[in-house]
Amino acid sequence: MKAVVFANADIEDYGFCEEYIKDAVIISCDGGMRHTMKLGIVPDYIVGDFDSVSPEVLDYYKKQDIELKQVPCRKDETDMELGINHAVELGADDITLIGGIGSRLDHTLANIFQLIKLEKLGIKARIVNERNNITLCTGKAEIYGKKDDLVSFIPITDVVTGVYTKGLEYPLENAVMHMDSPMGVSNVMEGDYAEYSFKSGMALIIKAKD
Repeated sequence: MKAVVFANADIEDYGFCEEYIKDAVIISCDGGMRHTMKLGIVPDYIVGDFDSVSPEVLDYYKKQDIELKQVPCRKDETDMELGINHAVELGADDITLIGGIGSRLDHTLANIFQLIKLEKLGIKARIVNERNNITLCTGKAEIYGKKDDLVSFIPITDVVTGVYTKGLEYPLENAVMHMDSPMGVSNVMEGDYAEYSFKSGMALIIKAKD
């Protein structure tokens, strides 16, 4: 089952959303309701403490036939984490996080690192906005796009060993990469397919646009 979890970070162009929301269960987290409102869709579930959604949007959705879970403002989880947890409880095996990359770096990093939890649960996941598609890789990643697309490989363990690439302008062969080195930033796709593989460690694969 596919699920999309909407959080509150700003979105300027909603064009990227369509491919993810098709045939997916939609979960809005607090201020993420403004995004589903602009997209003209009614979420299947709403969760959060509702401290960042406008009263007008909240009142509108309260009148719809939607399962709504409100929690106290003083809580351990972020609203996006509550949405992710709900998607997991529903049995989702493919989760897209939208509205999780914003001006608050603390929130953005916390949201990105939710990919680690989902990886441990065996759930395919990504966090996306207009300019970034971020996935977690623990061994092999396949990337689809077009020639000249930018792809970055960012280790998030001290060392990633045995790194190989295919279909990228700057090749790696049995490379050792370190978390404190930006060597993997801004590689370039040579066609519509590329891949990374490695022996040990963990990394973020970021397909980005300037």
